[in-house]
Amino acid sequence: MEFHYLKSLSAVALAGIFAVNAYAETLSEEFIVDFTQKEAGFKLNSFWGGPNDNMQVVATDEGNLLLINGVTIGEDGTPAVNDAGYPSWSTMARYEGLTLPSGFNFSNVLLIEVEYKPTQPDNVPFAIQLRNATNPLYYAEEVAVDEWNTLAFDPSEMTVGDDNAPYSGNLSSFDFCMGANGSSNYYIKQVTFYLEKEVTQREKDEAALDKSTAKCVEFDFDGYEVSGEVDGAFSSPYLGSNGGGINRPDMIIDKGPDGYDNNCAHIIYQGWTQIFITEAVVVPEGYTFDDLRLVEYDIYETDIPGVDYTKPDEQASGRNGAPILKMKESYAWGWCPNNDGSSCGNSRLPSVNEWHHVEFYPSAYEWRERDFDQNVVDENGEPVLDDEGNNVTAPTHWDADQVRDEFGKLTSFNISIGFFPCVSQTYVDNVKLWFQKGGEENAVEAVEAAKGNDVVYNVFGQRVDDTYRGIVIRNGKKYINK
Repeated sequence: MEFHYLKSLSAVALAGIFAVNAYAETLSEEFIVDFTQKEAGFKLNSFWGGPNDNMQVVATDEGNLLLINGVTIGEDGTPAVNDAGYPSWSTMARYEGLTLPSGFNFSNVLLIEVEYKPTQPDNVPFAIQLRNATNPLYYAEEVAVDEWNTLAFDPSEMTVGDDNAPYSGNLSSFDFCMGANGSSNYYIKQVTFYLEKEVTQREKDEAALDKSTAKCVEFDFDGYEVSGEVDGAFSSPYLGSNGGGINRPDMIIDKGPDGYDNNCAHIIYQGWTQIFITEAVVVPEGYTFDDLRLVEYDIYETDIPGVDYTKPDEQASGRNGAPILKMKESYAWGWCPNNDGSSCGNSRLPSVNEWHHVEFYPSAYEWRERDFDQNVVDENGEPVLDDEGNNVTAPTHWDADQVRDEFGKLTSFNISIGFFPCVSQTYVDNVKLWFQKGGEENAVEAVEAAKGNDVVYNVFGQRVDDTYRGIVIRNGKKYINK
């Protein structure tokens, strides 16, 4: 097999990309479109049209391959030919809706390889393109006829528009086009996208959490009494506002929306605050807040009669924002590490009048500094009192890191969930908090700890065997395993 690399990606540079030190906070993946695994008759589209008989997978002595074998019909009804006398081709094959693995988009593509075998001399460069997004990216060097060639494309050289501005795509699904506006007889075995991106803390948390072994604290509200009537209004001692008030008529325990028979935490229309659960989260024995990996719950947002959601001005005032998570040191006026709430994981709900599951990863929680008066203690840890027997206090400042450290030591705390402000009726159920040890050690570091034993891992730190395809880590280095 003959390899060709574009000027911006030398063989040395490629080796640097795919032999990264295991401490690198990156996630690499190899995404392959393998036409040998497609059934004969699988068709691609033409550049602007639908499925095309001249762009389909065919059976060959080498197995199933994509054959692109089209011609342009001239005005006289006969096949047009190029300057070399071969049939000409005026379009490219289009793989519609090619979707990259979850979490990646086109800006994460480092390299695109096409395994390609021309069946005739080709004086027109082979090209790839994203339809409606980029101008074609050409490969212009000579390739061997009737032999397999691997053509390598650097997507950073793609441009968009008439001004040839660099293309920086955030598309995760796109129409991928390939071919040549010229002679057209060639086979394609596979197209490989080499992907790499910075690993977010959320992705590390998602990969590291193992619910089969993690400890769970749950509030499902079925064990709570339905709110009773007090002075003509229903109220509940289990729920309060984020500010601490309880027994409010707009925050109750009752059945969910129509058709949902379980008890829920329920904020009545225009509660203007999120739900505060007065019962403290008691951390499992041997754990602390530092071990909290995930907070999740189900939430239902109603519409508001008379509000036209198609009008932006009414929609903005008629619907809640994104679900949030807030934490407090204790009920009800304990110190709060972030008075503005937290959006550590969720955006606005995509629809109303149905249940949605939301997840929050506390590692993304935004901590803030704290100024307060702290009791002074002596060398024995006993409070120092003044002449009147009152505690002596001293002004104290914690920066955001110290707030995080101090909160991380807690073995109980309280949470507020839902919306702020809450301008429509909201139901919440199935609140779960997951605790797991070892969260500070990410998967790549775990692999590094095993360095030297010649065991193979994937990028999530899971042990794999030699049949695993993709990016693997062996002895602390990343490799492509085909």
